[in-house]
Amino acid sequence: MKVSTFVFSTIVLTSISMAGLGQTESRPILRLSQSIELPNVQGGFDHLAYDSVGKRVFVAAEDNGSIEVIDLQKAVRIANIPGFQSPHSILVRPGSSTILVTDSGPDASALVNSVTLKKTRQLKLALGANCILFDSQRKRLYVTAGGDRVHQSSSILQSINPDTGEIVKSVTVNALHLQPMALDLATNRLFVNLADQNAVGIFNADSLQRISTWKIPGCKKNSPIIFDGEHHRLFVVCGDPGVLFVLDSDSGSVKTSIPTPPDPDDMDLDPSANRLFVPGDGSLNVYDVSRSNHVELIQRVATAKDAKTGLLLPGQRRYLLAIPSSKAEKAHIDVFDVH
Repeated sequence: MKVSTFVFSTIVLTSISMAGLGQTESRPILRLSQSIELPNVQGGFDHLAYDSVGKRVFVAAEDNGSIEVIDLQKAVRIANIPGFQSPHSILVRPGSSTILVTDSGPDASALVNSVTLKKTRQLKLALGANCILFDSQRKRLYVTAGGDRVHQSSSILQSINPDTGEIVKSVTVNALHLQPMALDLATNRLFVNLADQNAVGIFNADSLQRISTWKIPGCKKNSPIIFDGEHHRLFVVCGDPGVLFVLDSDSGSVKTSIPTPPDPDDMDLDPSANRLFVPGDGSLNVYDVSRSNHVELIQRVATAKDAKTGLLLPGQRRYLLAIPSSKAEKAHIDVFDVH
């Protein structure tokens, strides 16, 4: 199938020499190389996952109720996994025979055969299953659920066996809206965004009991989060307005902050290049985070409205951005080369 080029004109690479950007390299870090159509997919997306063995990309088409599968080498959609209600997060593990998908519908989360791409088991996770975080050392998957998404007055934090979907631990969290998580293996702490409280909750990774809560002044709707153990910092993006906060991961104090695109769903860190990638409503930003207490915007790429779901593939030197369908264009994945 021919790779689509119909959206190239809708995305403008902002000049890297523009005032206010610190980028001094002779070429942009991100350069749009191709777009991959997702036929008949309506609405927006949640998260993406990459199969490094099969070179496949799995896309949670949240509004479409499906998982879209892309062959990245051929740049074409190769499969559609239907039958979901509102899929959110996808766990793909090298060598595993199954793929796990969380879905906020009742008993709608599922295990999918990684070869046939057919559902093999419905999972009885808590209603509203949404964000995931995989601990590859202990082979444990953390899942957030409940809350205002499913009209509940509290949320659920669970740890599960990713092979079977069996619930290992489940606790109630006094919060209405849990968002993504980060893990510090050295201290056995799980950081969970409490978006309705403009705070980060710190939980014991084994018992799932809350240890502490860090309020973030000036933050609303905190969502993406990344733990940087080498520099003892947490990157947290708040969506309203878009602000990237850098917290001391030992104390929770704010080291610095910088504007980001509003309402991002994802954030990726390339530790080898000390760069952060943040997609939001209307732009995709790249930041230099090489200095511990300083963040600098080094490239801004203008994007489609609501294009706030992305995934960095460091080994491939590529960045994927999911573009929802609209009156102006069809749903697709933009592929950027990373320099």
